[in-house]
Amino acid sequence: LSQLIIKIFMPCLLLANIAADIDLDTLIRLWPMPTLYVVLVILSSSLGAIGGKLLNLTPSVTRFVMTGIIFNNVTSLTLGLLEGIGSTDAINILLRDENDSPKEAVKRGMSYILLATLLGNLSRWSLGTYLLRKESSDEELVISIEHQPLPGFHNDERQTNSLVSEHTPLIFKSIEKKSVNIGVRIMNFVRRALKPIKEIMNPPLYAAIIALIIGTVPFLKGIFFGVDAPLYATLTRTVEQLGKISVPLTLLTLGAQVKTLPSGNTREIIPQISYVMLCRFAIMPIIGTIIIIYTKDYYLADPMFWFILMSMSSGPPAVNCMNLAQLTGNYQGEMATLLFYSYAAVGPLMAILVMAMLSLIEKNK
Repeated sequence: LSQLIIKIFMPCLLLANIAADIDLDTLIRLWPMPTLYVVLVILSSSLGAIGGKLLNLTPSVTRFVMTGIIFNNVTSLTLGLLEGIGSTDAINILLRDENDSPKEAVKRGMSYILLATLLGNLSRWSLGTYLLRKESSDEELVISIEHQPLPGFHNDERQTNSLVSEHTPLIFKSIEKKSVNIGVRIMNFVRRALKPIKEIMNPPLYAAIIALIIGTVPFLKGIFFGVDAPLYATLTRTVEQLGKISVPLTLLTLGAQVKTLPSGNTREIIPQISYVMLCRFAIMPIIGTIIIIYTKDYYLADPMFWFILMSMSSGPPAVNCMNLAQLTGNYQGEMATLLFYSYAAVGPLMAILVMAMLSLIEKNK
């Protein structure tokens, strides 16, 4: 079931949700969001490394902690908060001016969340895959293989040597050998350069990249999306329906992982879980809010935009982190336990965070 989610349903969800609403103008207009996201990723990674030192964790477990801190829920949770705020008087705090309306403010907020979702998915399925990868025990073998010439080149070299007789001038022998050596070196360099990229590429990341291309190219977007689009009724609608299955199935597998996790393992990872939750519900929200309050004059004068930026730095780890663990086949039980405890505490903790963020926005409008 987890493989179906990773290889079919999750790519369909990303393709349908991202490509439908993203466009090049939005990416340019909301430039502060990608900038802040990169800053938050760096800060979260630093906190993960610090936690690894404080808790005396192995490099592999430290990367698990980093994953939990870096990739938070910026989609479903933020959308739910936005819809809840939109039905109360608190939405007035997030209005841009007197002519703004709650409906328009919520609509803008959803467009901001969309870009945050795109950034989260691109980084989660690339950097996240790298962080949760299994330790390779064959590194020495790979290194030794990389320094060997390719079979094709090796054969060519032997054939070349057989054609070169003692009557052939030495200068031609030197040229032939150098050309073969250069070819081998180039191929080895290309293989080494592409190896890290190949290791992190996966179906959800392919889908996110394709969705970004389709969304930012008007011609392609017109083919797949829109009532009159040639492929909308057949291909696009099918992809949308398959994508909707992803979230409930992910929650189902999450529950199964928690159920099968031995109780002894749960006690062992309590320090890591506590540290991740401390970072996600306290340290990162404080840092993110301070950054936004002191830099808000340099970009959009929109309280809703500030609120979404603050939300990017707060909240529990993303549920999709479970899919990451399933993709790499690593830390599945531990990730399920982390998500279980994080979402068990999300209600009261997020209520406090949202009230604090709205209060600060109201004072700094």
